[in-house]
Amino acid sequence: MKFVNIRSTASKDELLGAISDNNFVNSNVDFQSGNKTPFMHVKEKNGRIRIKCEIMNGPTKDNGFIVGTFFVGKIKDCSGGSKLSGIILTAPIYHLIVFGFIAFVIYQCIVQKGINVIPLFVLVFDYMLFRNEFKKQGYIQRYLYRANARLEKKKR
Repeated sequence: MKFVNIRSTASKDELLGAISDNNFVNSNVDFQSGNKTPFMHVKEKNGRIRIKCEIMNGPTKDNGFIVGTFFVGKIKDCSGGSKLSGIILTAPIYHLIVFGFIAFVIYQCIVQKGINVIPLFVLVFDYMLFRNEFKKQGYIQRYLYRANARLEKKKR
């Protein structure tokens, strides 16, 4: 989970236009993952923004409801520009279930006065399973900050 809070001197529409243009934001950026490049799907409705990250040329289709990485937030005009704030999440429903299971096992360990390694194994498995999805959080965060920086540079 990552929090994003961006202030821009550009208007709300200009910032939204820059975020929506993948070519503008990702031009001349060298991605370390070879020919796999992240593509952002941007949806805006009434000042609310939802961005999904999809790795193009990847081996599988991603961004399912349970297994996706996405940004949800608000964009609004403020004095002298605009403000974008929100949160980047990875598989929130799945992780809610996993953390509930871990809390239950820890509770049982306390009640039974014993130690159990299952929560540790579940966390390691969780990290291994969602390693690539967690990388997408950084892609989305850098994408948003890069969009703002390039828009600011373009305005000068």
